[in-house]
Amino acid sequence: MILRAFWGLRPWKRHSRILVVSGVMFTLYGIRLAAESPSRTRYLALEPVLRVAPLQFWGGVFIFAGVLALISSRWPPFAESWGYMVLTGLSLAWAAAYGTSLIFVSAPRSNVTGVIMWGMIGYLFLSVSGLRNPDLPGVVERARRG
Repeated sequence: MILRAFWGLRPWKRHSRILVVSGVMFTLYGIRLAAESPSRTRYLALEPVLRVAPLQFWGGVFIFAGVLALISSRWPPFAESWGYMVLTGLSLAWAAAYGTSLIFVSAPRSNVTGVIMWGMIGYLFLSVSGLRNPDLPGVVERARRG
């Protein structure tokens, strides 16, 4: 009985498109990170997380999150926004990585940009996840009557 809830796909809607595009972007960013040998500046910018694992590992984390976002765009049928949790969490964690480097190591001041940008991306995913998919046929009907 419980397995039936996991069977099938949700219809393609606006959240699906957002999650697919975001999933592709996170995957591409992950590929870029995985292929990169960190320069001295990049190492300083992310030193706390690079002490935990190499940049290739973090690239894999972004690739994995991107693939999860792609899957979440249509599946499972009963959960429309779980992919946003993955993207929000990773975005805010990456912002925290830049912020931690600013506080605890002599990271370049340009890390402030990383904190701001990744923090904003995480906030946007969090905000968008609470929005409802628009019912496009109803919007068109109201516009014709208007």
